Amino acid sequence: MRFENKTIIITGAGGGIGRASALRLAREGAHVVCMDIAESREDTARLITKGGGDASAVAYDALNSEDVKKVFREVISAHGPIDGLVNCVGAGLPLSALEIDEEAFDKMFDMNVKTTYRACWAVLPHMQERRGGKIVNFSSVAGRSASVLQGPHYSSAKAAVIGLTRHLAREFGPHNINVNAIAPGVIGTDRILEQMSDAQRQRTETATPLGRIGSPGDIAGVVAFLASEDARHVTGVTIDVNGGFFLA
Repeated sequence: MRFENKTIIITGAGGGIGRASALRLAREGAHVVCMDIAESREDTARLITKGGGDASAVAYDALNSEDVKKVFREVISAHGPIDGLVNCVGAGLPLSALEIDEEAFDKMFDMNVKTTYRACWAVLPHMQERRGGKIVNFSSVAGRSASVLQGPHYSSAKAAVIGLTRHLAREFGPHNINVNAIAPGVIGTDRILEQMSDAQRQRTETATPLGRIGSPGDIAGVVAFLASEDARHVTGVTIDVNGGFFLA
């Protein structure tokens, strides 16, 4: 019960890695604030409470900076102090380089980098004031190397998340705030499995030394570590969770 009496905000908690992380942290005692624009956030909260855990569901638009500020203020007022933030909002698009125009590039950065930045900026003053907190951001194997499924604008955005994470870790470390990131490989969320052809899935499994596509639960365990006091001396790092992808 590493998170007993702790409150953790998870953005993008309506499904996939966000939902798996919410369920995992709740099992370890956290009160989880499930934030998402999708109504499936309510389903995540219900799954938690049905299992005996503690959760709230909150609607917010990660692409609207004013809404993010407003909702975070309300959540901090209602549920504070906030001990952790897990940023799971993000998306990709399978386009080749010459298919991407500037508008598409901007939208990709808005969805993956600025959503992370907005949530961090909304909670960091609170964590700074109480001198403590854990933030977990999401990059990707694409940000480490290149994506086999998404376009170059996605790889660029996920690389930017790593840079943002490192800088925030350095700036807010003196305030006892840990900021880290996770770089998943190909993870079998509903969205990714629908996007992959049988041939792509086979190639991915072959290129992964552990021989399988990861599950959201594989990522949730690392989220739990980084959000806990077990990671109190870990900051500014990006942990690869990819089954050894690209090592084969």
